[in-house]
Amino acid sequence: MTKPRHGSGDEPTPDTHDQPPSYSTQGPDIPAPPLYDPPLYNPAQYSQPASPYGQQYGYQYGQQYSSQYGQQYPSPYGQPSYYGAAPQPKGLSIASLCCGIAIYLGFGFFILPQLAAVILGHLALRREPSGRGFAIAGLVMGYLGLVLTVLAIVGITILASVAGTSGTI
Repeated sequence: MTKPRHGSGDEPTPDTHDQPPSYSTQGPDIPAPPLYDPPLYNPAQYSQPASPYGQQYGYQYGQQYSSQYGQQYPSPYGQPSYYGAAPQPKGLSIASLCCGIAIYLGFGFFILPQLAAVILGHLALRREPSGRGFAIAGLVMGYLGLVLTVLAIVGITILASVAGTSGTI
């Protein structure tokens, strides 16, 4: 004799027309359950307790960095909010570079940009280590502008003296 195999059609089919068990409906003698009323949110229930030591003096976490670097956003979880060092100033270095560029744009005739580029370049080398490249570029252009200005003045003086002496015949 062979055993019936699953899926071969030999097993009996379940009766799918059975009714689910009937539950008795709520009668007039059983009271209805109360309607659900959610509790109101009370923020004081979830806040931190007051400090037993009174008011804290000094900085709270995160305030020392936000006031120093001008950050406006509060830090979550009471952690210090520090997003990196602020960029170091390069004002003197950039001013030296700009004066050095101004020499070659035609303003070197007045000798002021040459002097400003040299002075600001030396100040920037001492005070701003992060702007060293700009300061050196301003110094090079300033000194080169001074040399060219001196050569131009000497050349113009020689030409004026030669022109003045050759006109007397």
